[in-house]
Amino acid sequence: MSADDLYDDIRSYLRLTSRVVSKVGNHINVGEIFTLRFTGSNSAYAANLVGKPRIVFLNPRIFVQGTEFASPVEGSGWHDLPDQTLFPGESSSVDIEFRADSDLGWWDDIWSAEHVAKSWILGDLDQNRFFQIWNYIDVHEEIEET
Repeated sequence: MSADDLYDDIRSYLRLTSRVVSKVGNHINVGEIFTLRFTGSNSAYAANLVGKPRIVFLNPRIFVQGTEFASPVEGSGWHDLPDQTLFPGESSSVDIEFRADSDLGWWDDIWSAEHVAKSWILGDLDQNRFFQIWNYIDVHEEIEET
């Protein structure tokens, strides 16, 4: 496996999702404030498997940038997730307020939604845990009655 393949494999476990958690009414209107919840998660396999490296992410953080349709109220920038360690199966979230700046127009709005944010997630691979080497043996000994 090449270094690029290894990197891509590990990166596939660090995920970022978002969803609207607060808005004024049923729709987000131009000029309104709405809140997006960004969730970073570690979707790696269980961390206690023998023969598999432990994939744990430290210091997870996201970068959020606005678009022509919406902008973060406090500006674009980095946001630390509340949990400093993401073990396999864990996630952590941060809420960010946005202002709706523009819309696509009624005709284009029928076919698609506005692109409201660009976001990235960054986490440090816990190299000490990744490079711990596990092995396993079953031990058998004859035991006799005395």
